[in-house]
Amino acid sequence: MTNGMDQLLGQYEHGHITRREYLARATALIVAAQTAAAANPAISSVKQLNHVTIFVQDVQQSREFYQGLFGMPLLTRQDPGVNLRAGDSYLGIYPAQGTTGINHLCFGLEHFDADAILKRLTMAGLKGGIRMRGDTKELYFADPNNILVQLQDVRYIGGVGPLGDRQPK
Repeated sequence: MTNGMDQLLGQYEHGHITRREYLARATALIVAAQTAAAANPAISSVKQLNHVTIFVQDVQQSREFYQGLFGMPLLTRQDPGVNLRAGDSYLGIYPAQGTTGINHLCFGLEHFDADAILKRLTMAGLKGGIRMRGDTKELYFADPNNILVQLQDVRYIGGVGPLGDRQPK
């Protein structure tokens, strides 16, 4: 992109294009560079926001709040918390062990391979870890603001592992 911007600036400085043309073309170059970067992700393309998990003081109160306000049906129980359906995603509600708030968010990836993705994360300079929940691998790492991010198969559904039909048992 630097070469293109340098050429564009040269055209402007030599009077070959107007200021307005320079700004329009510079904007187009920046958008094209951002689009190219997004098209070649270091890990994989996110296919969904699988779930968000919140930590609360009163799980039952929060469950009633979200169900009453948004009609979110029970998806799965995962004692001591619950998962409520939110379209093709879900909201996890679990008791806080101190601070309340968002605990983590989870992105769903197609063809999820926790071990291969952990290697890519490490090559990208990120520290991550895999934990087992039954037979299901869960991959976690922190973003630059220390927000916990989970990566999972698009079929993952609240602690019961991947299910093709995304229906609770």
